[in-house]
Amino acid sequence: MTTTATGRLFDDVGTARSAEEQMATDVAMLEAVADGASPALRLYEWSPPALSLGRFQPLADVDEEACDRAGVEVVRRPTGGRALLHGGDLTYAVAIPRPAGPAGSVDAVYCRLAAPLIAGLAQLGVHASVARHDGRATGPVCFTSMQGADLRVGERKLCGSAQVRRGGAVLQHGSVLLRRLPVDEVALLHLRPGEDAQLARDQLRHRTVTLEELGAAVTAGAVAEALVDGLRSTLDMDFR
Repeated sequence: MTTTATGRLFDDVGTARSAEEQMATDVAMLEAVADGASPALRLYEWSPPALSLGRFQPLADVDEEACDRAGVEVVRRPTGGRALLHGGDLTYAVAIPRPAGPAGSVDAVYCRLAAPLIAGLAQLGVHASVARHDGRATGPVCFTSMQGADLRVGERKLCGSAQVRRGGAVLQHGSVLLRRLPVDEVALLHLRPGEDAQLARDQLRHRTVTLEELGAAVTAGAVAEALVDGLRSTLDMDFR
């Protein structure tokens, strides 16, 4: 495919930022594109670990004392969805001008960006596909449900994504699970009445999979490089 545009690439793998700074950086990237800057791609890790909440998720879902004990920061994402624990993942963020017409719909942009993510993962020997749509998530944990923006391997979720729009620009960011952390979302969130913690933890592990468990490269740098190659090979855009 002929390259028709050049985007900006921000390789923040290994760059230390607080959770608040990570989200502020994504929003700044979105606002810059809305103001006329070229499309942008950012890849980053989270250190220290952080629990990000969807834009409309109640803070009451969070067990703040448990987060403090585990050294996990809490932050609110500009996008929707449910709680997601970061620290064992690689996060990507893409900001692009919103395409005109039907191509600019939420689902159309998800589909457009799913192809390069799938292509990048294929370079690591991982054959992912777009998740089936399970309907609106009902629990507080993001990775226990699959939406149209997510990628799965078999029936297990590997990558979750979400969008936000401002002006004429779209930001989509998402996380590819590299490895499991000693703590998980179940330990950091208040359970619903009558919910069993061990059952919830078993469900989370049953419904998700990491690159490490798939036997693929788990270094953030290697995965970031593969995702960039996937974007370059499937979009009419080169990120530099």
